[in-house]
Amino acid sequence: MKQLFIILGLISAIFAVILAVLPLSNFAFFPAIAGLLFGILAFLKERKENKPKHTIQLIFLLTIIALALATYKSITATTEVGNTEELEQRSEDSLEESIEELDDLLIEDLDDKSVEELNEDSMNEAIEELENIDVSN
Repeated sequence: MKQLFIILGLISAIFAVILAVLPLSNFAFFPAIAGLLFGILAFLKERKENKPKHTIQLIFLLTIIALALATYKSITATTEVGNTEELEQRSEDSLEESIEELDDLLIEDLDDKSVEELNEDSMNEAIEELENIDVSN
């Protein structure tokens, strides 16, 4: 059981250090806390025996380093907002282009049939649907 806690503690601590170095340093807190818990459990199991506790000390050292790095990066990180005017202009341009494309498609469809024919066709279809409805219960 003691060996299991030591192995899990080392894996969690190393994973926490790796995450603390990467840009996703906010996720390093979870494995660091797990590493601390596994380290404490391994320390409690090994306290009864008079063996050297170097691996448990390594677990605590790695988790403290990971927590320090992650905390430092989360405090000093600033979010930079880019030029929002450019983004707004791009969205407006794409909206205008899509409206123009839709208008072109509608104009091409209307060129094939006149508006009156479209209205007559839709009215005839509606009348056929009404005639097909069975009202007897």
